[in-house]
Amino acid sequence: MKAETVIKTLLEASAELVALTGTRIYLDARPEADPLPAVVFELISNRHDQPAFPGMGSELSTARIQVNCLARTAEEAVALRDAVRAACHVQSGVIGGVSVMANLADISGPDSYDPLVDIYTKPIDFILRYLR
Repeated sequence: MKAETVIKTLLEASAELVALTGTRIYLDARPEADPLPAVVFELISNRHDQPAFPGMGSELSTARIQVNCLARTAEEAVALRDAVRAACHVQSGVIGGVSVMANLADISGPDSYDPLVDIYTKPIDFILRYLR
């Protein structure tokens, strides 16, 4: 859960994002009854690389995390994605108790709209390099 902890810490520390979502920042799934806008983040992959410092018990890892920005309008979803990018892109240091080498925005999209539930989704992925 270290990669997820880093992203959650960055998202919850963003005044801009919290102004848009309140506390509606979720891991893996949004409760169906909760209102929008909201952000849902999920671990896509986590690769454990070589030991960062042989003999020291730490391992360098690379995670891909997707942050899905959910809203009732496309414009609102774009504003969420912009706030998420501002909160998470080019971050490093100790974040949520995890040593982070770099957290960088990777790709955005594909954008989608689900007419059955009237939700626009604008995802953005991050590549996170951290010590495990």
